[in-house]
Amino acid sequence: FGISAGSDLPTIPSERTRPAHSIQLSYTWLITPTLINEAKVNYSNLDLAVRAIGDVYKRETYGFAYPQLYNDGTYANGIPDVTITGFAGFNGPSALQTSLFVDSTVSDNLTIIRGNHTLKTGVLFFRSTNDQNGVVTSVYTGVANFNPAGNPNSTGNAFADALLGNFRNYSEIQRPIPTFFITNQFETYLTDNWKAHPRLSLEYGVRYQHIKPLFAEADNLTNFDPALYDPARAVTLRPNGTIDLARGGNRFNGLIRAGNDTVPDGFPAEVQTVPSGAPRPLQPTANVFAPRVSFAYSPFADNRTAVRGGFGVFFDSVQGDLTQRIAQNPPYTNLAQFENGNLSNLSLNAAAPAPFGTIVAVDPNLKTPYTMNFSLSVQRELPRGFFLETAYVGNLGRHLLRRPDINQTSFAVLAQNAALPAAQRSSVNALRPYKGYSQILMSLSDANSNYNALQLYVAKRAGDLRLTGSYTFSKALTDASGSADNPEEPFNRRFNYGPATYNRPHIFVSTYTYSFRRRDSFGALGNALLGGWEVSGITRLQSGANLSVTGNSLIGGRRADYLGGSVLLPDGERGPNRWVNVAAFDEAPDARRGNAGVGIVSGPGLQVWDISLRRRFGLRENVNLQFQADLFNAFNRANFLNLSLNTSNADFGSITSSAPGRNIQFGLKLTF
Repeated sequence: FGISAGSDLPTIPSERTRPAHSIQLSYTWLITPTLINEAKVNYSNLDLAVRAIGDVYKRETYGFAYPQLYNDGTYANGIPDVTITGFAGFNGPSALQTSLFVDSTVSDNLTIIRGNHTLKTGVLFFRSTNDQNGVVTSVYTGVANFNPAGNPNSTGNAFADALLGNFRNYSEIQRPIPTFFITNQFETYLTDNWKAHPRLSLEYGVRYQHIKPLFAEADNLTNFDPALYDPARAVTLRPNGTIDLARGGNRFNGLIRAGNDTVPDGFPAEVQTVPSGAPRPLQPTANVFAPRVSFAYSPFADNRTAVRGGFGVFFDSVQGDLTQRIAQNPPYTNLAQFENGNLSNLSLNAAAPAPFGTIVAVDPNLKTPYTMNFSLSVQRELPRGFFLETAYVGNLGRHLLRRPDINQTSFAVLAQNAALPAAQRSSVNALRPYKGYSQILMSLSDANSNYNALQLYVAKRAGDLRLTGSYTFSKALTDASGSADNPEEPFNRRFNYGPATYNRPHIFVSTYTYSFRRRDSFGALGNALLGGWEVSGITRLQSGANLSVTGNSLIGGRRADYLGGSVLLPDGERGPNRWVNVAAFDEAPDARRGNAGVGIVSGPGLQVWDISLRRRFGLRENVNLQFQADLFNAFNRANFLNLSLNTSNADFGSITSSAPGRNIQFGLKLTF
């Protein structure tokens, strides 16, 4: 249970409840000493609800005089989401949601021991459902963006525009779409652990997975398929971006409904105008085989050294966010979106409909993402209780997901449009290839990644001093760091290839504990001062993230040009006010993309020392008092966070925030 506001200004206090329940039943049957069966049944549910506290979300609370276009959705008459360039914004109640997640799993595993072979086989059936009231990012009460850039009605000041109601963009969706999502998955596997030699073990096997992606029980989903879009049936857009209904055209050009011809109850009749026939899961069902093999070898008779290696293929279940966001697509709900208007005459804008807002789609030929993991390591027991491991670890990601806007307009066309006088410019939507739509964010499975790492690990787990230390030297490269990546260049993956957003070339993590036991050599005074104390800590040192430099122009933001020279300032000159060599970058010309590489800037690293000091004092038999002091960021090191990397900003190249400084807490605990 919790209370949150969720925006810069606390306009919508809300309460979040997340009661959850789980149960597991298992039965192990020792049929014979060499034949064992284990059956399991798991059930869990999570009832997530985020609701407004009271009715402060209503428009009259804050003096919003203009009405909603659609006043029949969740939290009717609620305030809109508002963004004001250069100023704090605030949220309406659009992020409020209810969802009930239910997961059920039934599995059975059989172990067979035959000589030096241990075989395992089993089956698993998994079913997951999600009953939710709509997509959390859908704006049911409206969203208004006030930005002077590209707005011919602007005063030149975003805050003044907000006071006058002169928006750059406005959108509003009619209602949430309650959707009951279902997914089923079946798996079976067979593995063999073979003790081929007293010092050599081999394990190999294969897993089969039948993965049926998430689908809606009522089939109330539509997908955009570029192959179904007919330019001859496209709507006609006026230069201001509104649709000329008198010219005809199909507003749902390229859309296809899931399932058969049946229209779910309670939805508008125009749903019938969209052809049906898309698979119930909008992407193909996966039937995949995942082989795995590994070995462990002890090369010396003392068994203090081990060489281990392995290779495996692992498939990802494409679920959740990908399909759920499609629930906001037309025609199951109405979405109005306007540019460069005024809040006082929204209904006038609605009379001349604009293209649909952002459409979320999925490639009908989507492939199942997978990774190929491989490793080779050498482990050695050392004197005095130390253990050392050196390993090479890598993986290759294939058919990874990304979500580009496939309805982008070329920079050349945008530049030509921006060069015209303001009164003659066309709306961006009038220039897009798929007329009648704005953004079309389509999930594609064509991204790749690779990761290679040297890993060192040392441990000492006995004695007064106990410690672990790990160091990783790695590189992660990809053309999509996440499944929701919307790259600047959607059709040229090489332009987007570079260090992943999660790439950290150097990471060192250490834990340590030292106990001052009472010793005769300390003497009475030494034992009184030191005996019984324990010092422990965690140290983390890591490289910064790889960041990209961008710049603004008349046609929007994109990667900047790299002019040559050092990217970062020398160590002696680098500081929070000047981190990047600003002379090495400039805004790219309007007609092309910038040439600065992905992740060209190494951001600030991290160095954190957390130390604890504790001692237990015996007061009487079975009564103890423990004192503890914890120092977080003990040495009060400045760990810089956000780095301004937009060449158009006055603070370009400087640090804009930092992590918290040293924090000390004390505690006493009485046990009896």
